[in-house]
Amino acid sequence: MPFSRILTTLILIITLPLYAQAQGLLNKTVTVEAKRQKLSEVLNIISKQGGFYFSYISNILPQDSLVTISVKNKSVRQTLDQLLDGEYLYKESGNYIILFKKSPGQNYYQVTGFVTDSKTGQRVPNASVYERQQLISTLTNNDGYFRLRLRDKTPTAAISISKDLYTDTSVTVHAGQDQELAVNISPVSYQLQVVEITGHNMKVEKTWWGRTILSSRLKMQGINIGSFFADKPYQASLTPGLGSHGKMSSQVVNKFSINVIGGYTAGVDGFELGTVFNIVKGNMQHVQIGGVLNVVGGKTNGVQVAGVHNQVLDSMRGLQVAGVSNIVEGSANGAQISGVVDQIHGDIEGVQAQGVLGIVKGNVVGWQVSGVGNYAGGEMTGAQISGVYNYASGSVSGAQISHIGNISHGTVRGVQLGAIFNYARHLKGVQIGLVNIADTSSGYTIGLVNIVKHGYHKLSVYTSDVVNYNVAWKTGSSKLYSILLAGFNTGDRKVYSFGYGIGREFNFNKHLFLGAEVTAQNMYTGNEESSQMIRIQPLLNYRIFRNVSIFAGPSLAFHLYDEWNPKPGYISEIPGSGYHPFKLGDSGYGWIGWQAGITIF
Repeated sequence: MPFSRILTTLILIITLPLYAQAQGLLNKTVTVEAKRQKLSEVLNIISKQGGFYFSYISNILPQDSLVTISVKNKSVRQTLDQLLDGEYLYKESGNYIILFKKSPGQNYYQVTGFVTDSKTGQRVPNASVYERQQLISTLTNNDGYFRLRLRDKTPTAAISISKDLYTDTSVTVHAGQDQELAVNISPVSYQLQVVEITGHNMKVEKTWWGRTILSSRLKMQGINIGSFFADKPYQASLTPGLGSHGKMSSQVVNKFSINVIGGYTAGVDGFELGTVFNIVKGNMQHVQIGGVLNVVGGKTNGVQVAGVHNQVLDSMRGLQVAGVSNIVEGSANGAQISGVVDQIHGDIEGVQAQGVLGIVKGNVVGWQVSGVGNYAGGEMTGAQISGVYNYASGSVSGAQISHIGNISHGTVRGVQLGAIFNYARHLKGVQIGLVNIADTSSGYTIGLVNIVKHGYHKLSVYTSDVVNYNVAWKTGSSKLYSILLAGFNTGDRKVYSFGYGIGREFNFNKHLFLGAEVTAQNMYTGNEESSQMIRIQPLLNYRIFRNVSIFAGPSLAFHLYDEWNPKPGYISEIPGSGYHPFKLGDSGYGWIGWQAGITIF
């Protein structure tokens, strides 16, 4: 059976007998006219009209004493109070009303009555009736009836009546005697009160957890008396509404709180422990531990630990630790640690560490570390480290490091290190990955493919001392661009080459600039064994037109191989005659070569 159903059943078991009793025998109305009749005969008249029986020990009641009474359409309780001078207690059992003699020094009394709308004259259901000092409360039933059992501590007590959309009303009662009240309350004539009552203090009740766990009577109590709060040193409860503060628990801020199954309080200013859950309407300060769940409607300042989930509906300052997830709907300053997912709707200054996914909808100042991905909805200052991807909607000042890719829709001032790809809207730092993409760049891109949408794109066609026909695609920025190149020879010196390189431009003036490049290319000569050619070359460029330049320059070249055994018809000697190569042991040669060509775009 789901926990919420078990909790609902428990609450029904507790509250239904109370509700039935409030509707029972003592509330029936009777009319009695008796003059100097025996007490036993008058009790018989009352029982016949009410359709029930009295039960009592004969020696506690003066049955033969003569009494005079005149009541018309009054409740049985009121009639008995008048008849017995308030010296007896009444308890219903089945179709019986049992009479008990009050003991000397009796320390409690009952206040009952009805709450009525002053304008319509109709009884008001679900109104909160409570005593502020003793923190004892109840809700009126469908007939507007209430009953409070109060401790006899002071000569007088004030009973408060609150109801959503009605003006708060207070009534003074005399302690030490059972009494019945008739209370009229007036509806408010403006709508602003609705906003005030159902605002900040009703956040937790509107969550999924609040709707599932809390009973409608507890939530109605919070609506009715949302402006009244008290401070107490401690509280203990079994479930919400069943504890040392009763149904007033949601209006009390506690220093020390223990909840056997779960608790529902106004606030924590010390320590709270719940075996299953803790629900706090207001702020939590210092330490809160829940076996499964913690929900705080206000601010959290301290340490919050849950076996499954922590949720703060305002801001958090401190540490959140959960087995599955943490959620802060405001900003956070501190650390979130969970096994699966952490989420912050505002900004964070601190650390987010989770097994799967970290989400911050605002700015991040600090670290996000996760097994799968990190998301920052604003600017990221610090580091995002993940197993798969990192995403920032704003700028990144720091590092994004992942096994797959990194994305920033702002300016990257720092490092993007992704094994597969990196994207930045404006790169002012360094990108290292297989594919690097930026809209604009004034930084450095290191990878196989570097694409800058509004940046460096050049196509070079050239010849060299070894390969006659070559083409190179250069992308990135003038500070650092990547080169993808390929070439071939025809005739009896056939060879096919492809490779990769990097380069940088040094501008001298409007027309003249130097390109410093390093390239490495594989040389295919018809057999399975390939060789490599590495070239270090300064190329002097002259810009003829805006997008057209010619270039030429020397190169320091190296031909490296394990075995050199080209097929017939392929190039047999690298370099050719006349270049005076120098030997590199048994693995190749080096020489001074050349390169010349034209660049467009």
